[in-house]
Amino acid sequence: MVRRILKSRVARSIIALLSSCAIYLPVVAGIIWPMIWPLLVFSPALYYLLYWWWVPIEHFPVWYFISSNIAETYWTYEIAPWVVGFGLAILIVGFAQMVRARAQKRGLVTNGLYRLVRHPQHLGVAIMSFGMVMMNRYGLRIGDIIAWTLIVFTYLILADSEEAALQKEFGEAYSNYKRRVPFMIPFVPSFYCRLPAILPKEGWRRRLALAALYIIVLTLLIALLSTLPTFHTR
Repeated sequence: MVRRILKSRVARSIIALLSSCAIYLPVVAGIIWPMIWPLLVFSPALYYLLYWWWVPIEHFPVWYFISSNIAETYWTYEIAPWVVGFGLAILIVGFAQMVRARAQKRGLVTNGLYRLVRHPQHLGVAIMSFGMVMMNRYGLRIGDIIAWTLIVFTYLILADSEEAALQKEFGEAYSNYKRRVPFMIPFVPSFYCRLPAILPKEGWRRRLALAALYIIVLTLLIALLSTLPTFHTR
């Protein structure tokens, strides 16, 4: 029963979303801070519930870095709702198109948003969650950006596992689809069969290689963020 549930694309998406939300709780807490600060003062348990991901590193020097706001990014607060709405619209439309195609038993979904990217729902989540990062009137916070990259990586892993399942189900039809349509960034040529295969094809070696790639990208991002002017609100 459990295996059957985990094999469902919808179930895996829900699990990934819930896991990402747990990591993303400090960002949500930062957004709704003006409304909940009295509760946080009188209820330490609620504080630890929201900030549990960051609590273990509060006493290390790195805490000062990740809790910093990037200077001159306060303007992102104004456009954040539009970014969230745009991402949510992509997520809903992509999901609706997939459900409709499945209900009509059309097989491989290649129309609508799926003509632009192979994983529009994951793209919608990435855009929507970055809009939430922007919902800080003081400016972008480094810790929020780091949390966002972990969310995106989680969905990349999910999309990669979905592609393996779709490849087995549709075979050459899905290979042709991957050659035409980019992975998750629209209007960019697909890299499938255009670059040398540097990652293992499947299994734990591929997951390990993707994790290593994420660490490299995150390291470069942190190095870039460390060069930007920052400030603290408290």
